[in-house]
Amino acid sequence: MTQLKRAVGLRTVISTGAGMALATVTYVSFIELASYLTGNSAWIAIFTAGAMAMLSGACFCELNAMYPSAAGIKLYIEKAFGERTAIVVAGVYVLGQLSIVGAEIYILSQAMAQGATLVPPVIWAVVFGAVLWAINYRGIRIAGAIQDIIAYAMFIGLFLISGYGFWKTGFHIPEPVAIGSLDGFVQAVAIGISCFIAFEWVVTISEEVVDVKLVPRGMMISLGLLAVTYAVFSTAMTTVLDKETLAWVLKPEGLPIPHVLYGKKLLGAFGLYFMIGMALLASMTSINAGIMTSSRFLYAMARDWSLPKWIAKLHPRYATPWAAMLVVTGYCVVVTVYGFTTHYILSMILVIAATECMIYVIMAAAVIRLRRTRPDAERHFRIPGGVTIPVIVIVIYSVVAFFILFGPVKPQDLLDQRIALGFIVALAVLCTLYVMVIWPRLRAKYQAQAAARQPRRRRRPPRADSVSDDSA
Repeated sequence: MTQLKRAVGLRTVISTGAGMALATVTYVSFIELASYLTGNSAWIAIFTAGAMAMLSGACFCELNAMYPSAAGIKLYIEKAFGERTAIVVAGVYVLGQLSIVGAEIYILSQAMAQGATLVPPVIWAVVFGAVLWAINYRGIRIAGAIQDIIAYAMFIGLFLISGYGFWKTGFHIPEPVAIGSLDGFVQAVAIGISCFIAFEWVVTISEEVVDVKLVPRGMMISLGLLAVTYAVFSTAMTTVLDKETLAWVLKPEGLPIPHVLYGKKLLGAFGLYFMIGMALLASMTSINAGIMTSSRFLYAMARDWSLPKWIAKLHPRYATPWAAMLVVTGYCVVVTVYGFTTHYILSMILVIAATECMIYVIMAAAVIRLRRTRPDAERHFRIPGGVTIPVIVIVIYSVVAFFILFGPVKPQDLLDQRIALGFIVALAVLCTLYVMVIWPRLRAKYQAQAAARQPRRRRRPPRADSVSDDSA
């Protein structure tokens, strides 16, 4: 029977955890969160969001230490709160998080169109989606190697272009610690959470790492690397670009390409193409990691009879979940069409941030629950301080989630906020209906098929010597 192959080391764990987050859409998030702050202090909101991500990451590390599975996130909830709850929550979470792919492809296509004006943006979207799907189809080893090259090249490139930006401005950063109102800062941190989107999805490759203990180590390293890179680049970008340009980027008629504008202002045509290249790498890391991890998650759920079994098909040669990849691709096409049609990119960012907060709260609650119900279960990683950190995570992310969906926003962002709330509610309703109506029938069908395949025991005929003994 074909199974997932263990071929992933620490280097790829780090690049995969960082890769999903290291997306072109984060550049827009930097500008959006900076607009809620008085001074050039986006780095404070980013470091705050990064510290919060590390606290929630600790919860994932402990849970993964107990259940290192490709269906990890769903499995953690199932062990703590039951399978029905797990399927609903996991469904809302996965579908919400995949919104990043739609936003990412849209922003990438707009950036590429700036350098190749004769090619329509939608063509770029189709080409890069197809290339990354083909790479993932060939196996985790190839996809992981490409992920390593692109992700680490991205980190180096962002540090170089940030350093040059600081040098051009004489290392003068205006109002680096001016935050403004508390409401504005909380909203900035809430948007900053989307910059660390899906770092936890690295747990879905737990069945393909050479040692499951590499997952928590790689997760924490990737979070630290992301926080430093984001803080440096966002500060450089908001220092070099003027406020009028930054405000135009966020308008519906503007283009969500602040990174390209930054490169062009610094280095002219060379900077334009350099940042287009960086945008390409950023999108490739994010989309590649998204396909790689989400397909494993859907595969594992189908393998456990939570989804139709055909989604659990693996390629006989490459051992890749090609059927799950097709499902992921189909959904990504839908959200990409939404991005091209509406241009409401912020609504996608808010969906991502809100579903992130939701899963962090639930994971922290699962840690507390399993500490009580399974205190003696083996854990190679355990959060220090008892349940203090999980409780902090629950409180903080509950507040942040409220601000994302119901908190005060700029008038031009109100529609995006309402769209995000409506989308999440719709996902919750659809997933609940699936669990109530479709899943029970699906489970009963597969159980009946499994029972029919089991050979029936035949009664043994009496031995000859026992017959002769009886007759005697």
